[in-house]
Amino acid sequence: MSPLVDMRCVTKSYGRGSTTIKALDSVSLEAHLGELVQLTGPSGAGKTTLLNLISALDRPNRGEILVAGTKVTGLSLARAAKYRNRQVGIVFQSYNLLPQLTALENVLLPMIPNGRMDRDRALELLDAVGLVDRSAHRPAQLSGGEQQRVAIARALANDPVLVLADEPTGNLDDENARNVMTLLCRTCRNRGSTLIVVTHDRDIMHIVDTVFELRGGIIARVKAAASEATPGS
Repeated sequence: MSPLVDMRCVTKSYGRGSTTIKALDSVSLEAHLGELVQLTGPSGAGKTTLLNLISALDRPNRGEILVAGTKVTGLSLARAAKYRNRQVGIVFQSYNLLPQLTALENVLLPMIPNGRMDRDRALELLDAVGLVDRSAHRPAQLSGGEQQRVAIARALANDPVLVLADEPTGNLDDENARNVMTLLCRTCRNRGSTLIVVTHDRDIMHIVDTVFELRGGIIARVKAAASEATPGS
């Protein structure tokens, strides 16, 4: 079966004055439909750069990235925006909820470009993250953990095949972080979405299928999916 996400020898460099910083160095990565992937590594290792490239927010210097068979590295700005809206859900560390909107309205927001406002689906998603009774509350009336749960529901609003999460629990205390991370993995698993999550949380290593580590722009697989593991490993 072809992978949903297929990164092929991707290199990304940035200029900083007279210095060139190589964020990713010939990185190859595959993630299949429904797979939960954890991406770890020290700060500055290229983890956020990798997610930005997969979401077509940035372009590599070399290599190509295919998602569901589409080469996303060559998309125009308009087509990249449509790709993100229809196929990718993004969970940010800082929640990025609109403060003037209720939880329900924040979940409905990504549906607008598609010309539909499915209130029942939005309420179903809030129910899935345990917040249907808080649907009329604005972000300021919610705790950090609750805001991130709304952000997870919003990321799933258009039923994306791919969910990208960049340190989604970085602003939460330990208990809330564990709860939110477990919820994110379980929700993506139940809905059959592929999840690529950047996190240092080792508690979820037993939940996810595959773990990759980035160091100095080089990627290595730390844990393989059970279907790929060799007998006795």
